[in-house]
Amino acid sequence: MTAGCARAPSSLRAHNGGRHGGQTIAFNISEDPHSLNPILAQNDDEHQIARLMFDLLLDVDDKGKLIPDLATSVPTVANGGVSADGRTIVYRLRRGVVWQDGAPFTARDVRFTAQAIVDKRNDVPSTHGYDLITEVDTPDTFTAVVHLRHAWAPAVATLFTYGATPMEILPAHLLEGKGPLRTSSFNQHPIGTGPYALTTWKRGEELTFRSNPRYFRGVPRAKTIVAREVPDINTDLVMLRGGQLDWSLLSPAQRLALGPDSNLKIVYAPFAGFGAIAFNCRKAPFDDVRMRRAVAMAIDRRRLSAGITSGQYPVTDSDQPLFSWAYDATAKLPAFDTSSADRSLDALGWLRGADGLRRKNGALLSLEFVTFPEGDTAVRTAEYVQAMLRDRGISVDVKKISVAQFYLPKTEGGLLLSGTFDMAYIAWRTGADPDDSNIVACGGVSNYAGYCSAQVDDLERRALAATSQAIRTSLYSRVQHALAQDVPYDFLYAPKYGFAAQPALQGLSPSPFSPTWNAWQWSLRR
Repeated sequence: MTAGCARAPSSLRAHNGGRHGGQTIAFNISEDPHSLNPILAQNDDEHQIARLMFDLLLDVDDKGKLIPDLATSVPTVANGGVSADGRTIVYRLRRGVVWQDGAPFTARDVRFTAQAIVDKRNDVPSTHGYDLITEVDTPDTFTAVVHLRHAWAPAVATLFTYGATPMEILPAHLLEGKGPLRTSSFNQHPIGTGPYALTTWKRGEELTFRSNPRYFRGVPRAKTIVAREVPDINTDLVMLRGGQLDWSLLSPAQRLALGPDSNLKIVYAPFAGFGAIAFNCRKAPFDDVRMRRAVAMAIDRRRLSAGITSGQYPVTDSDQPLFSWAYDATAKLPAFDTSSADRSLDALGWLRGADGLRRKNGALLSLEFVTFPEGDTAVRTAEYVQAMLRDRGISVDVKKISVAQFYLPKTEGGLLLSGTFDMAYIAWRTGADPDDSNIVACGGVSNYAGYCSAQVDDLERRALAATSQAIRTSLYSRVQHALAQDVPYDFLYAPKYGFAAQPALQGLSPSPFSPTWNAWQWSLRR
């Protein structure tokens, strides 16, 4: 990558002391949000924006620990927050919290949010876990009691926090009884309880937020935050160097391009998730596990880690984060072995011709590998894999699709869930709980590979019902071993994300789930 090849658009060149003035902190997102309603957010950029304006009941700090946010404590059996049978969760809510329009935050807002998430008209990215809620009682203004259809182990670490997708609390007084959220003007004019409120949204350019003087933790330290839309992956590095951004998530290649003399500091955070190749198990050739294993053996994952990330993204064999209590280091995907890969492909009838390419019954072994251009690591991974598979006689066409189109629901033509690919590079963020049924169970709403195993489904069901962490650990170990055998996903990376920041920026402390979780603490040293 040539870091200096892109020039920041003129609309993006103002910075602190410029037209925004004062204590202004700027960061970049890759594209215009489709909505500013937090429960409709469908990618990391939109979730980062949501955390500026809205709050969760429970958050996760930079150490990966579940902590109170709008709730006053994390519910447990010991503190009376979780019933002995696991079917009732009691949230004690903070007093004195107000919405940015001055209305009080109450238990009514929690009940409305739960109802909005499962309302089919709203078509949220995931209802996982919320579809088990039978009722949310509000015995008083500051108590919300969640009743579940049955005990569900991930509940506390999933509901109204970082589950399959984060779900912040919505204002009932503005939205209840006002129709489907998908068509609400609230999506362009949000009102939250968070540290920052939207002031302007210049489509295709930037979003500007002012500090919320009513924020329950106190007035945020920075007066203004600007999220600048920078679709080109080279431009953010140019803008960092030029001072137009205060922080930005960099790919490993971008971090290396900074060089040793850069005055930018790098803040690292473990990523709660993985980078992987999804094999489309819905159709040939990857409906055959032998083909999935053969191609996996042809891919040198250690070379990908070293060549693309300089080891910043270590190789993983699991969908569980390395820091998770459920992670099992003994589960191993097929090892890189070109001889075994060649033998397997030969045995499947895909034989090399004089041109070195493989054919069966005259048909060329040609695969489409889809990735998203907004991610440098995603693009370079596809290109490396393309070359590796070419060496094994497999023709691979790399196709780039915008990240928004990549992860859209199937009903909106999302590429992954529509199944119109052979291989796809995916970056998947896990929840705070190791529940991975969304991405590996037969009916999982994010089962991009289209994988279906009765054995894995049974293990997942048992893990979700178990009340003992030891039992769940054993069950998730078996899931990881089954995935390593069946290879619906070739897990590549357990990323450690690197955020480049200006020396004057203080308080940036990304969690495994969000770099904006503590935006109220950000400031610029004068």
